[in-house]
Amino acid sequence: MSYTTYLRSIKNELQRTGKTKKSLRVKTIMEQFGYQRRSQSFIDDFNTALEQLGLCADPGFDLHIPLDTKIAISIKGINPVVESELISAKPRETISVKHDFFYYLFDFGSEQEYERFQACLDSNQPVGIFLIPQVEDFFSDIVVKIFNYELIRKSQYGGSNSIPKASNRKLATHIVSDRDCEDEQEDSISDASIFQFYRSTMTSIILGNTGLELLDSEKFDEQFEQISLYANKYSNEQVFILFHCPSVTEIQAHQQEDTLGHLVDRVASKIPFTFTLRCKYPNEAAVDRKEEIYAHFRLLLELPYYDIEEDDVSLRDYFLELQKAQTQAESQLLLRMKPEHFDILKWQQESKEYIYLKYFALKTLESLGYELSNISCEVELTSRDEETTDEDTSYDEEYQSEIIEVYVKNQVIIEIETLQYHEFQDNNLFLDTIKRILRKSKVWPNKLENVWLVIPGFEIARNYYQLKKAKEILEYKLSRYYGDRFQILVMAPDYEKHQLVPVSFDSIDYPSFTYTAKKPSLVQAHPITNRIREIKLDFNQVKGLNEEKEKLSKLLKLQSKGYKNYIGGILFYGLPGCGKTLLANAFANESGRYFFKFSPADIVSVWIGQSQKNIRDIFAQAKKKAPSLLFIDELDSIGFNRNEDNAHTDQKATINQLLIELNNLQNSDVIVIAATNYLSGIDSALKRSGRLDWKIPIFPPDRSERIDLFKHYLSQIEIHQLVNFEILAEKSTRFTSSDIELICREVRNAIILEEISSSLTTSDVITYINNLQDGGLSLNQEQVKEFLDECKQLSVKNPKLETLKLEWGLD
Repeated sequence: MSYTTYLRSIKNELQRTGKTKKSLRVKTIMEQFGYQRRSQSFIDDFNTALEQLGLCADPGFDLHIPLDTKIAISIKGINPVVESELISAKPRETISVKHDFFYYLFDFGSEQEYERFQACLDSNQPVGIFLIPQVEDFFSDIVVKIFNYELIRKSQYGGSNSIPKASNRKLATHIVSDRDCEDEQEDSISDASIFQFYRSTMTSIILGNTGLELLDSEKFDEQFEQISLYANKYSNEQVFILFHCPSVTEIQAHQQEDTLGHLVDRVASKIPFTFTLRCKYPNEAAVDRKEEIYAHFRLLLELPYYDIEEDDVSLRDYFLELQKAQTQAESQLLLRMKPEHFDILKWQQESKEYIYLKYFALKTLESLGYELSNISCEVELTSRDEETTDEDTSYDEEYQSEIIEVYVKNQVIIEIETLQYHEFQDNNLFLDTIKRILRKSKVWPNKLENVWLVIPGFEIARNYYQLKKAKEILEYKLSRYYGDRFQILVMAPDYEKHQLVPVSFDSIDYPSFTYTAKKPSLVQAHPITNRIREIKLDFNQVKGLNEEKEKLSKLLKLQSKGYKNYIGGILFYGLPGCGKTLLANAFANESGRYFFKFSPADIVSVWIGQSQKNIRDIFAQAKKKAPSLLFIDELDSIGFNRNEDNAHTDQKATINQLLIELNNLQNSDVIVIAATNYLSGIDSALKRSGRLDWKIPIFPPDRSERIDLFKHYLSQIEIHQLVNFEILAEKSTRFTSSDIELICREVRNAIILEEISSSLTTSDVITYINNLQDGGLSLNQEQVKEFLDECKQLSVKNPKLETLKLEWGLD
């Protein structure tokens, strides 16, 4: 789209709608034309197009204007009318209160669960919240800000001006000392009100299967234990614990719904008020209730008619824009107040919010035609005659005096309720408000049609159920005296226009009050289109290793018959690249266990004693997530012979800790499989019975297995194939499983790059086989000889031994 076409469409829109301007951010204009950075030529062309079409921009568009600045584009010669002047000339129309942000955006599983969530927000109990995106997380920032508002308001309820703190929980890495971790936890937990476990952390806990991720999980458990203890025992105020989870798509793709479910249950055992907020939408573009959410944000931030004038603005940008506008409006409010209003306003120790609401009442009355001279503030009235006193309330005094915040004699009563701390509070803000209004009604004039009840917009947006009921109760009680036409008008402030706006609760239905069992599903109920699930490995997908799989099948039979404790540790030993990790993973899935793996890099630390703690933590997590299979790769790097001369004290302690953990696996339903390429280098205590007593050699693939491997990997490539797999098997002598996988991956890349086009032939694959042979295979003759010697020492009987000797030319 050209500059002229784009700007002409804006001009046509202004002429069609009668608007005086259209505001656009600088970055929005640049994105429209695909620019990431500004150039002078771009600026000049844009401004030239403005001039040609008779448009102007305020402020002017140049190289130095900040990207977040809004530029107002208008037609030359038309003077924009100041909206605030128009607004003040007529009463504001009633705005309809909408449900809150959470109602529209999240699936709670049932209406009743949402109602429980709302009730818990209104309490002072600690609340745990799992935020689960469907695909994209476009809402977390807003959720945190809304909860922070909630806590600030509750703090004000109690008469405190302190700002609630947030503790952003970041897991310490496994090389940080225990003392450092304790200091960080103590400092961040003390007096905090919002705790966040970020998505990277929660991904490790829910989807992780490596040693580092198990360490993260153990650190999470330790930190959550401290937070839950603080929230339940040592905090007098509400605490929110937010868990920013991976998306439903990721959880389902990794088939980890059960892991999430168990985690929620564990948290709920410590924090009973725990909720899973599952986003209804895969991304923000799919949100179909944006207007309702925008309206909620406007009321929440007390700018009920604020117009951003940007198309398709994101929820986050909309919220941030409102925040900035609200801050600016409040900061400029005092500057815009006229001296004559100060002359009427009276205050002593009230909050600035109370004073502002009183000022808005004056401005609104003025806009309705009342003379400022007839409006009074902080007026003391005495009670009516005895016969007009409410029969349901009795007072010892014959007369009573009350202060009316804003009053037009015998016509308008305005009561301002900020719902902040009051001296004689009844421990329920809304009951206290009802009681106070009814008490003050004793001094009101005899003839009234309505009373304005001014409530902060935040309270209306968050507590609409309670305020709707309070309004009904007051109208019911007071209509006995004032008649059926009497109304309580709930008014919200507009900080932009310095007005009060009447609100309606007609679109809000009360909770059902019918409580049913919560849905068992923890993942959002709506199906995800085109959901891709990872196919879990099983023995059928592991090509080759037939003898090895047969031995492991015996363990599966023992488990199926209930003899879980008869399965001891397993040691895979053999040449590198032959499928030890793959086989362990498939065995875990065949046995219905979670698969976790760790290597020396995950646990070895430069800090004395930290390696042993890491081993303890990894095994602790494997037990917590049982039934599980813990795969220890490169065991020889951890559990080498302690009698070696170069083994120092901490390394020996690490081996001892590993032995202790292996001994403590009884009745834990955890199977350990360790793997090594050098069996002779492992400490003898690890190899003895009762620890790693099932020793299974892992051989390179023989000829028939190489055929299966080529068929398996090449079948995943979608192209016409003219391949003789027997020839490929002959050409790939001495290849490991990983070598063959690498060749097939190179073939696939060549097809993607169109280096192989019409069909795949045997000679194409042989080319890559030859390239790998020239570049170096995974194995060498020395490694194979050492493996054969180990098999001989253990009296291994396997036909592959002779095949291996023959292929490598060893006697």
